[in-house]
This record gives sequence, C-alpha cells and structure tokens, in this order.
Amino acid sequence: MAKKSEKMTGERKKATNMKRSGNKSDHKQAPGLGNPKPGRKPTRSAALAYVADLLAIEQLLHRYCHVLDRGTVDEIAELFHRDAVLLPVYESDDRHVGREAVRSWYAHYDETLRTGVRYLRHKIECPVIEISGDTATAISYLDADAIHKETDEPMIFIGRYDDIFVRDEGRWWFKERKIISYYIYSAGTYLEGRGE
Repeated sequence: MAKKSEKMTGERKKATNMKRSGNKSDHKQAPGLGNPKPGRKPTRSAALAYVADLLAIEQLLHRYCHVLDRGTVDEIAELFHRDAVLLPVYESDDRHVGREAVRSWYAHYDETLRTGVRYLRHKIECPVIEISGDTATAISYLDADAIHKETDEPMIFIGRYDDIFVRDEGRWWFKERKIISYYIYSAGTYLEGRGE
C-alpha cells in the first residue's frame, strides 16, 4: 500500500511539474538565436544582437528602394558585397558577378528604364528574414510604380526579391539578389500631384 501511495505521489509531482513548465515541444526558438541546450533560454545579449541584425537588414532592404529610385548608380552598387551576385531573372538567366558587374547592370537599368519614367517608387513588403551567424536570407514582395514619360501612363510592376546577405567589415551587404517578375500592368487614368 505504501509503495502504491509513493507511486501516486510521484505521478502527481510529475503532472504538476508538466503543468508549470508547459509542453516544451510547443515552445519554439526565435529564428537566428541558435539552438541552446534543453531548458536553457537565449541570453539577453544574444536576443539584442539578433534584433540589431534584423533591423540592419531591414534598413538595407529599404535603403535599396530609395537609392534605386533617386540615388546614383554608385550608391546602389555600394549596397552590394564585393563578391555579390545579381540575378535579374525577369529579363534573362544572366549572372552579374562582383560589385563592378552589378554596378554595370544598374547603369544600364538607369539609362534604359529610370530615365524613361518619372515618380519611380519601389516598395518592399512582408520581408521574411532568417539570420544564421554572419549570413542571412530574405524573401520580400516587390511593388514598383512610375509614370511612363512617352505614353504618360502609370505602370505597375509586381514581383519578388529573393536575397542572401553577408556580414563583413562590420556591416550587412547584399551577397545575392534575385529579381523576379510576376506581372506588369498599366493603371489607366490618374491625377498628377506636385512630386519631385
């Protein structure tokens, strides 16, 4: 009888401990914070470092949009690592390897597309970023719009960016950027404001 009582007491303790701790399999680790030993949480400094990296990558994504629309070709190229690869798959399967090759592609883009439109505006939406040490990946939706100078029609480009980033020399860079097009369409009539 005493043995049975001890067994029941042990089972009660086990059930109480499970209630207090919850089902451990339901607790998921935040991405990029490593895989600590069971029962150990990431340190505060690791969590802060992860958030700092996440914000730096988000700023890189947004800065790209602004310099692509209104900046110089050199400012665009400066966002890419010296060994970066650009894959504008919406136009071809060509790979542009190295910062100078990337710069050349954007110089051509500047001459053929950007000069032919006004109010060019790129937007990154819903980026999903995964960080692992000094590398990271992101998938983002892309929306771009502008008014074509010749036809005077608003054009909308819908697509996606698939990115790989690398941390080097104390900052994050684009290591690989894939530009994917879903569709392009004309928005029809519009009322023009006083933008620059």
